[in-house]
Amino acid sequence: MNWIADLWSRLPSPPGWREIATAPFDREIELAVIGDHVALLNRACLRHGNGWLDAETLRPVTVTATHWRYRTPTTLPMSCC
Repeated sequence: MNWIADLWSRLPSPPGWREIATAPFDREIELAVIGDHVALLNRACLRHGNGWLDAETLRPVTVTATHWRYRTPTTLPMSCC
């Protein structure tokens, strides 16, 4: 039954922000600090232990994020055949 929950979590979701405690470990996500205003981190990140990695360079990112959302790809996958 656990595989159903995993599959469900990978489906596209609304662009809404979610609590940081629910961030997945295996997906590129966008991070934000939401208080009186929204401060969006300008790179995709990966959750790693208690911290974050830049998804492109895999270098640690120092941020105290409060919310996350699934990253929207800038280009869609294509096939030549």
